[in-house]
Amino acid sequence: MDNTLVEYGSFIREIKGLIYRRQYEAMKKVNTELIQLYWEIGAKIDRQQHEQGWGKSVVEIFSERTPKGIPRRSRIFCAQPMEDA
Repeated sequence: MDNTLVEYGSFIREIKGLIYRRQYEAMKKVNTELIQLYWEIGAKIDRQQHEQGWGKSVVEIFSERTPKGIPRRSRIFCAQPMEDA
């Protein structure tokens, strides 16, 4: 096989590996941020439930009032399982 083709194939594999590694690292960072967001929201809801006497239906209320401009997969408050997740 021509040496140029071997080098080209190796170069392409290297670039693909770089892309996949960086995509994976980006996914982990996004997931970390989302988990922190959910914990922060949960803590705020818990605090309001204790301080203001909010009931368990607070998640259902937030679910109904979540802005419609937020894509469904990104909507945090959902009182029932998301079918398209």
